[in-house]
Amino acid sequence: MTLLSNNDLRNRHYISAQTVLPKEGLFDDWLTYPTNLAKPAALAANIRLILNIRRRRYDVVFYLMTRNRTVKQIRRDVRFFKLSGIEEIVGAGYLRRNLLEAPIPRPTPAVEPESTFLLDCLSSARIGIDVRSLHPDLRLTSAETRAVEQWAADKIDTRSDTRLIAVAPGSKWESKVWSEDRFAQVVSELIRSHEVFPIVFGGSEDRPKGNRLLEIWGTGANACGELSVREAAALLERCELYLGNDTGTMHLAAAVGTRCVAIFAAIDWIGRWQPYGHGHCLFRERVECEGCHSAICFNNRKCLDLVTAQRVKSACETVLESREFQRSSQTFQF
Repeated sequence: MTLLSNNDLRNRHYISAQTVLPKEGLFDDWLTYPTNLAKPAALAANIRLILNIRRRRYDVVFYLMTRNRTVKQIRRDVRFFKLSGIEEIVGAGYLRRNLLEAPIPRPTPAVEPESTFLLDCLSSARIGIDVRSLHPDLRLTSAETRAVEQWAADKIDTRSDTRLIAVAPGSKWESKVWSEDRFAQVVSELIRSHEVFPIVFGGSEDRPKGNRLLEIWGTGANACGELSVREAAALLERCELYLGNDTGTMHLAAAVGTRCVAIFAAIDWIGRWQPYGHGHCLFRERVECEGCHSAICFNNRKCLDLVTAQRVKSACETVLESREFQRSSQTFQF
């Protein structure tokens, strides 16, 4: 079983599937195709990929794409796999019947999460799935755990009663970023009321913001740009709470069982990108420009501004208080 996924070579911040998933235990091999190439380079890359796939003689492809694909793109992809020698293509018809229309309508409807949609796609192909038994498993290694322990050794208070929380105040899309001042306010109050130790997560571009927040809080650690994706997951697993924007870090936290309090911009279908699992608290407000699907906000981030610091703080407190009874038996040592 091989995972075929894209890799944006021009985007230095791009996170490929191979950097997130375990190297062993899920897939036997990995194939990638480059995106954002000029037409001649893209054509050459596609020909090489077709020949590579033909040599491997695959029996079937599971076409698990998100619902913003177009009918034209689906037809193109089906032709690609036929040229690659794969006759059985599972999922293309199901996706074609369940596409999300563009532009996004207003008022914006709620839809099932992409994770649920993909599982339904497999079920439609008569692949038996017991949803109740499913849970994410990144298969974090002992080496990744040791790397986090080494990173934490001189940055985190290692007392057994230290309450770690993850804070992710950035995003690749400016339109998704909740106010830095409100992150500062919420975490400051949580430090006073619950004695939490905040760890700021994000890429290297988020590091200055993390430093500013730590200066306000007077405590915490800045992990922005210092850990690999999977090392960040190992650290998120030790946090009692994720507080942040709608980001990849949010999904990483959910994948290791950390409950999320997340602030969503009203730019997409309601519920489409909610984190996997239960117990999360998500904030999203309706505005006249909802469904814009724009990386740059043209309305002063009104939908985010309507989410108050007090409401978010209350949600964080609810999560932290629900964790109180678990802490004695679920303490992580660095």
